[in-house]
Amino acid sequence: MFRRLVKSAFGQRLLGLMARGVITFVIWTTRWRIDGSAEGRAVAFGPDIIIGAFWHNRLMLIGRTWPQGKPLGMVMSEHGDSRVLGAAYGKFVTRPIYGSTRKNATAALKGMVRALREGVSVGITPDGPRGPRMRCHPGIVEAARITGCPIIPAGWSTRNRLVAGSWDRFIIALPFGRGVVIYGDPIRVPRKLDEDERQALLEQVEISITAATDQADRMMGHVPIPPADRRAMASESAS
Repeated sequence: MFRRLVKSAFGQRLLGLMARGVITFVIWTTRWRIDGSAEGRAVAFGPDIIIGAFWHNRLMLIGRTWPQGKPLGMVMSEHGDSRVLGAAYGKFVTRPIYGSTRKNATAALKGMVRALREGVSVGITPDGPRGPRMRCHPGIVEAARITGCPIIPAGWSTRNRLVAGSWDRFIIALPFGRGVVIYGDPIRVPRKLDEDERQALLEQVEISITAATDQADRMMGHVPIPPADRRAMASESAS
């Protein structure tokens, strides 16, 4: 029953509206603090077109993490769960960008570049939609290289929460508590890169998102969630 609901357009819209209500309630009943890099916050909340980067397990409160008033092009997979999320964040997502590292990676990259060049900042979970958890796929660096837009690593956490048993350890924020959003230093990608430089920047993005997320978790009294073992990426590439 639930699977059929998620696959239908009506079901996606219905579940999305329900999720929107829950998310809005959590955001408004949580006492928030904004912290992290002063430069990262200045760029995120300033006029620059940015690429906002956060891990897939923090998708629930992207509406609180994203700078208010800044247009948002959101990279989403074609999977039903992502379409539910799109419906939930309909008032926040200015431009859905469909594609993923597993399916239509080229379409996702082209959509990101088009949005950025047209003045729409883009949010992306570079480990989505299926992982490995908290490990970057290369599209985010390529989009930054082509457009010159800075990458802003970010993470949030709340004191009251549940952690799902999913591949990404999805965080379900609960109401009536404290929350924090952490922004990392901007990462700027040069136009010309060799393969070693590309890999180094990819690792820098990965480390920076994790650092922001870990800082948020520690501030809220939680033990940080570890990234997937790198061997998971090697076995995935070999399969």
